[in-house]
Amino acid sequence: MVFLTSCVKDLEYKNILVDDLDTRIEVNTGFYDKEIQMKSDSWQITYIRTLNPNIYLLDVKQQIMRLSDIGKVENNIGLISLEKKALNPEVLYISMPENLKEEPRRILLGLQEGNLVKEIEIIQSKGEEYELLGKIIKEKAESREIQTLELRSREINNNASTPIKITSLESEFYKEIAYTSEFQSKNINAFDWAPGPDSLISMIKLEVNGNIYWDEAVKYVRGFNVTPYMPHTNNPIDIVVPPHSTLKVYGEVTYLSRECDYIFTLKNKKSGFITNLEGTWKQKVPIKTEIKTR
Repeated sequence: MVFLTSCVKDLEYKNILVDDLDTRIEVNTGFYDKEIQMKSDSWQITYIRTLNPNIYLLDVKQQIMRLSDIGKVENNIGLISLEKKALNPEVLYISMPENLKEEPRRILLGLQEGNLVKEIEIIQSKGEEYELLGKIIKEKAESREIQTLELRSREINNNASTPIKITSLESEFYKEIAYTSEFQSKNINAFDWAPGPDSLISMIKLEVNGNIYWDEAVKYVRGFNVTPYMPHTNNPIDIVVPPHSTLKVYGEVTYLSRECDYIFTLKNKKSGFITNLEGTWKQKVPIKTEIKTR
């Protein structure tokens, strides 16, 4: 009887896979190697899933994310990583990048030891405030391209025996011209940290042969952002059409496009957690405009 009683107590102890205090983690920051103490070294993580929506996460090999032995497993989109270290196998190490979205992340870890199971819930909210500590922006060598395009045209017929003069505004020929800016990033929710949808960020100026053609701030948004081109002047243009002839009047624009790599260093002001947002920025700038006839 003594032998049986001791066995039952041992099983009851093993039922406690992890302290209840460690089964619900609430944070508003990113973190590295957060430690969850286990009661033995034979535990394993059998699944990792999100709530709302209910999705099982995949690892970098596009398999259901699991951790069954010594080693490390990483989510295929960088949402979370788990590790079991040989030097301390009774500890689960969890790392998560900053959640930059307003909506909290909710993740469930399925913990198992033998026939015993338990779930660890992680609720990760956005930080209260962020600070942009620094920027590294490098234009890619030989990424510059120059392209000249013909814009909208206007045909003027003169059937008279004397020349005629038509006056138009310069801007009428330049309506199609625009600056374009395109940000991309491999970081999750990289474009959600900014204070608002119209938040501007300064990039490196565009210089050609000592002349600066662009040195402005742009919207930090994913994908294309288009800004209409406005000429420095809107002068009237006089067009003279010879007698008994047809004249085609059109605008012409020369664009310079380039591509840059960038790293923005972001700090969670409350926790001090540092995030490096990495990506590419493509830009197209009109560097020359002209009104032509033929």
